[in-house]
This record gives sequence, structure tokens and C-alpha cells, in this order.
Amino acid sequence: MAREKAPKGPIPTGWMERGARLAGQTGLSAARFVGTRFKSFASPDRAQEYLEGFHEQTARQLVQMLGEMKGAAMKVGQLASFYELSDSGELQTYRDALTMLQNSAPPMDGSASRKVIEDEFGAPADEIFSNFEDEAVASASIGQVHRAELKTGEKVAIKVQYPGVDEAVRADLKNVSALTKLAVAIAPNMDPSEVAREVKERVLEELDYKREASNQMRFHELYKGHPFIVIPRVYPDYCRTRVITQEFIEGESFLSALDWDKADRNRLGEILFRFFYGSLNRFRLFSADPHPGNYLLLGKDKVAFLDFGLVRALDPGTHEHLLEIIQALIAGDKERERRALEGLGILTARTPEIDAIWEHLVELNRPVLVDGDFTIDQAVVQKAAAAGFDPRSEAFQALRRLGVPGVMVTFNRMSFGVHSVLGRLEVTNNWQSIARELWEGAEPKTKLGRAEQRWLKKAHPDWEPPLASL
Repeated sequence: MAREKAPKGPIPTGWMERGARLAGQTGLSAARFVGTRFKSFASPDRAQEYLEGFHEQTARQLVQMLGEMKGAAMKVGQLASFYELSDSGELQTYRDALTMLQNSAPPMDGSASRKVIEDEFGAPADEIFSNFEDEAVASASIGQVHRAELKTGEKVAIKVQYPGVDEAVRADLKNVSALTKLAVAIAPNMDPSEVAREVKERVLEELDYKREASNQMRFHELYKGHPFIVIPRVYPDYCRTRVITQEFIEGESFLSALDWDKADRNRLGEILFRFFYGSLNRFRLFSADPHPGNYLLLGKDKVAFLDFGLVRALDPGTHEHLLEIIQALIAGDKERERRALEGLGILTARTPEIDAIWEHLVELNRPVLVDGDFTIDQAVVQKAAAAGFDPRSEAFQALRRLGVPGVMVTFNRMSFGVHSVLGRLEVTNNWQSIARELWEGAEPKTKLGRAEQRWLKKAHPDWEPPLASL
């Protein structure tokens, strides 16, 4: 795919300017849709052709606009690109276009990155690095990556935050309060202040690259020597609030795996599952941004994970409740499930009985409720999402009355994101068997599991399965 040209001019940062940009795109699309309808009436035999053309053009313009706006607006586009909410042809058109935002969004000019580096280090990039390439090798929502070399000879990737993106993100966050008020109308028992605080805290953390570098160094230590999970080394002396310097790793994008054969896709799906849920259950720490632009495929046996801007730690109590939710579902124990949900604040005296949402919880967690091979495909993910997003579903009205603790906003983003990615791969495995390794230290039944067990005994000899201590 050809790289987009660098946008002209700075990122729009004002709340009104960014809102006007979004509103303008909406108005333009609406006007063009009216024109499409008129053409369809005039030539009914070409109506489908006109409609498909409308959606394709609108999707391209949406991607260009979000790519140029960067910040939280672009991140929403990235998330939408891999969530399996519907199988409609129109939404597929937009998702395919938004996939471009995962790792090939329009980059900023290299001179802008040089200016950020000079501002952060107090010296030009050519004095900090022996070689710095102006052309970005990847572009994301709040920064882009340049290839460089340290004076000591190490090949590195320099992630540089876009000039003005801090103001842009803060402008986007001004809409969070309004959006959460709207969400309360949909889910009356939601605490808007808690949800807004969780969203704002997590998003603002992503702006601090020194914090992200610290997160990545922690993951690097946790996964040192792992047989199939790679966390690039960070060079802290070359990191600042808007610059991260890390080991440069060559790899293929996630999209290339969509053409792999079934066995290779199954192995990749298992690696992704083990990284995200292994981090959560072994270290009570998880990366909450699983979109496919955040990892590189190193052949077909290893994956490098690259972005640690959105990392969430769990306290022991919250982790225990999450484990109880799953164990109660496996046991078919509704009373135990109700107590676990009450412990997290999802169910309260004002919320529906467990019977009203039981089937939805089963559907949401079905991959780990089956002790046998289970295929996660797009239909499975869409069915799990339907109750929460489709007013026609049986559980929709009951779910409106559930509480939404702030931590669950971030956890659900990770969990549903991982399952959406696995759904794209259409992978098959005994997910419960893998999960039992993480929960109770069960003997692994896969080649990857046995390799990981050998690593775990060597790298973390004192680790105890969380269920063993409950």
C-alpha cells in the first residue's frame, strides 16, 4: 500500500476547530448521500453501484480526515477498524478503509519530528543520533516512528509525538463528559464521573512517553527470554516526555497473517491470547490497546509487542472478582456469579437479577467455557457484542441497568479487542485449557504452552497460580 503524503499544516488542536472538522465531514457526506439517492431514482438499475461508490468515497475521506486530526479521534478510527460489530457490507467497507489507520496513517513531515527531538533534548537530532531518517516507518494516533542509529551503533526506532497532539487530545477529551451523559441515558446505572475519569486518566497517560517507556521496560523484564513473546529493549537515556527510543525490530504487519494457513493462524492466535491474558493473570498487569498496529510478526513463531502507552494494573481484589465471574460461569452457579458481579459493582440492589443477563455473560465468555476445541470467528464476536449494542437483543434492556466500574471500561476494551482480532484470524484452540494454565497452573496441552511453562519455571520460579491462593 502506498504511503499517504504528509499532511499540510499542523494538527488542528482547538475544541471548536476539531468539532467543526468532524461536523463538516458529516455534512458533506449527508449532502453527497442525497445526491446519490437522486441518481438512484433516475437510474434504478444502477442504484447499488451508486450506493457502493458513495460508501467507498466516504470511507476514504473519513480515513484521510481522522489520519490528519490524529489524537483521540484517530484512535477511535483505529479501534473501529478491528471490532466485529456487524457483518453488513457497508460497515465492512468502512472497516477495510479504517484498517489503513492501524499502521499507515498519513505521517507528519520529518522536520516536525526533528523539531520535537531538539525541543526535548536541547540539541539537534543529528547530534543525538549518528543517523536519523526523516521518512517515518510507521504512523499512529499520537506519534510516528523513525529509524535511527545511536552513536554506539545500535539500530533503534524513535517514536516521536506529533507537535500539538497534546492539545488535540485534551480538546477531544472535552467531549468525554458530554458523551458519558449521553451514555447514562442508555445505561442509567452508569456512574458518568467514574467512567469519564477512567477514560481521561488512561488517555492522558498515553501522552507521557516517559511513562510509556517505563511500562515497556517493565514488560521487557517480565518477558525476558520468552520463547515467542518479544518486547523491544528501551534506551531510557534517549527517552523524554515526547520521545521514546527503543530497539529496532524488523517484522511483518498483522494483516499479512490473514493469508496464512489455518495452523499458522491458530498458533498466532494462541500467542496473542497468551500475551494479553497471561500478563493479566500472571502479573495483574495488561496492555489495553490490542489493535493490530501494535505488534509485528517475526516469522510465524514469534510476535513483537510495541506499544505500552495504555497499561492497566489490577488490584488483587478486582482480579479475584474477575476470576470468580469466569469460574461461576464454568460451574453454572448463578448465585456465585451474582456475588462476583456485586463485588465489582456491576450488579447492585437496583440492577436486574442474574437470570436476566446470564445468557449474555455465557455468550460473552463462551470461548473459555468450552473444554474442547472452539473456533473464534467473526460470527462469534458479533454475537457476543450484539446484546450490548443491538436494541433488538433479549439482554439489551437488562444490560442498560448494570453498573460500569471504571476499571471495566479498560478491561473490556482489552478483552473485546483481543477477541475481535482473534475473530479476524478465525482461530481454533482449546481456550479453556490455555486459560487453566494461567488460572491454576494446569499442565499445558500445546507445544507453545510447554515452551512457555519451561520459561516460566526459569524466569519466574516463585509464581503461584492465582486460583491456588484463593
